[in-house]
Amino acid sequence: MTLAGVAQSGSGAPEPGEARLLASGALVQQAAQASGLIALLVVVTVLARRLSVTELGAYGLVASLAGYLLVLRNSVAAAAVRAMAGATVVADRSRTFAAASQLYLRVGAVTGVLIAAAAFAIAELLLDGRLAEDAWIGGLGLGAVTAAGISASVYLDGLRAQRLLVRAALNEIAAVAIWLGLMLALILGGAGLGAVMAASGAMPLLSGLISAVAVRRLGLPFRLRAGSGRVHAIVPTAGWLLVVELSNLVSYAFQRVILGAIKSPAQVGLYEGPLRAHNLLYALNGALAVPTVPTASRYVATGDDRRLRELVLRGSRYTLALFVPVCVTLMALAEPLLRAWLGDRYGDGATALTLLVSYWLLYGALVVTPGFLVGAGRAREVALIMASAAGLNIALSLALTPGLGLEGPALATTAAFLLAYPFLLRLGLTTASVRLGELARAAWLPAYSLGAALAGALVAVRLMADPTGLAAVTATGLAGVAGYWIAYYAVFLDHGERALVRGLLSRS
Repeated sequence: MTLAGVAQSGSGAPEPGEARLLASGALVQQAAQASGLIALLVVVTVLARRLSVTELGAYGLVASLAGYLLVLRNSVAAAAVRAMAGATVVADRSRTFAAASQLYLRVGAVTGVLIAAAAFAIAELLLDGRLAEDAWIGGLGLGAVTAAGISASVYLDGLRAQRLLVRAALNEIAAVAIWLGLMLALILGGAGLGAVMAASGAMPLLSGLISAVAVRRLGLPFRLRAGSGRVHAIVPTAGWLLVVELSNLVSYAFQRVILGAIKSPAQVGLYEGPLRAHNLLYALNGALAVPTVPTASRYVATGDDRRLRELVLRGSRYTLALFVPVCVTLMALAEPLLRAWLGDRYGDGATALTLLVSYWLLYGALVVTPGFLVGAGRAREVALIMASAAGLNIALSLALTPGLGLEGPALATTAAFLLAYPFLLRLGLTTASVRLGELARAAWLPAYSLGAALAGALVAVRLMADPTGLAAVTATGLAGVAGYWIAYYAVFLDHGERALVRGLLSRS
């Protein structure tokens, strides 16, 4: 549940076209997240077909470091974007950007060193022979690439601070395409595993460089210079956000480490499929945070309680309609999906995938997302809840993994988030002055009733047709998700909501 997001300045009623800006920004950001996820899945698929399970496990252990050790960058970025967006005078915005660039440079250096150190520990403690050498070489390269990428990403966040959400997302999509071409060239060209590990973290660097070119062409007031006095506008805001990001790191990254330490790197390789599929929902959640944070912040700042309530009720209604069919489909088709996607040997991860995906049936509601709660000024409470869930996750993983193996970390993660859910739900409902019954009628009833029908239909298809090939499984899943959305549109959306959907699709 990422905190990636942007903030806007000013107060009063939203300016003309703001709804269209937020909607288009959310749609293109979701496309960017989806393209990145698809690229990652393509790379993992190709690697799974060319590497042994142990080699894939080693790749997962090292390559995942770049994503999980971005905690410093993510917390500083959220605070920096808020500060840049809140600077209404051009000169102040320029000085804030310069201060942010210095912070990004330092955070990048620290993150690069941490990645290299973590890769060395993995090589020494969990791997041996040539795999240990690959992990050490890959970790050094990955640390350097990540450090440069974090420094360059200040330009991407500068575009977001200017509320150029579509342009920023398009830059990310372009970076994904270049990164995918680079990775496939290395893999299919026979490059060493260490080089592939190092290149796996190049996506932020590419998007940052593309955004730097865009900033220059657009003539935005963002220049690199030392000695800015605007650091104080950024650093204090980042504290609670760092706690949340560290909690995410513990909840997701340590699963691989615990599984590899207690079981074997081969088990980590089997866990890659469930975790990568689970990341589809994680990415969707991240895309929704981009417009949610500034929107909730504005409503709270202007005392617009009515629109805050509408954001919670309608937002949860629509986000659950997005998440539930994807969750149900991944759960119902877990085994044939993994076998068709990665090969028969990965089918043992089906139970782990089902467990990992299940808690998103609840967390798909906007009211419990960190993006909404932080935007509404509840960062401290969110941080405390998420930190508690992360601690419980680690304790349960250590207790369950020796006996359950692959399913241990998955069950631990799901249990921890399920126990945290009532606290986040109460926090969200209190913040927006929404009653539980209102949320149940507006969001839960339509989403879960259709979800139950979809689950029954997919189970029936598995029993009668038993789809096995990648094309058949993919077609079954897409048909189920599309059928759910069509039914939701026809049965549960009112006339105004249907007009909104048609308008968004036509503008897209």
